Amino acid sequence: MENAASVRPPRTVSGRWVVVAMFAFGIAATGGIWVYWKLHLAPFMPLQKALAAEFEKSSPRVDGGWTKNEYKQSPPLLRVVLRVPYEPDERDARVPATIERVLTLTRAHIDLAAYDTLEIYLVHYVPEKNPQQYEWRRKISEL
Repeated sequence: MENAASVRPPRTVSGRWVVVAMFAFGIAATGGIWVYWKLHLAPFMPLQKALAAEFEKSSPRVDGGWTKNEYKQSPPLLRVVLRVPYEPDERDARVPATIERVLTLTRAHIDLAAYDTLEIYLVHYVPEKNPQQYEWRRKISEL
């Protein structure tokens, strides 16, 4: 039988330290998001803002770099994703006009010499269905 004096009470952590740890975690997470935004997304913000001003409710997304599978094994690409209010079909006259306007804005805001490929995705979201998408891809040297 154990002696009553040898039984230790369970270890506890002060509520004050729990709150301090939660604040520290929140500050670290916010700092990590800020660093990611500043290093990875901020260079494309002028183009994203220009696309948002040109195409209402388009929710533009601009990203540059490598795909996960090809990280630094191939030249970097620039990807622009734009939401459109119509079904993007190559027979629709709005598709080439939109692509041309996106190209013009991209040339004005991004140094294309740093990239090998430009991808433009036009996406139309239909409620309760899969998104309809048109993909346009060109080598920068062909533009």
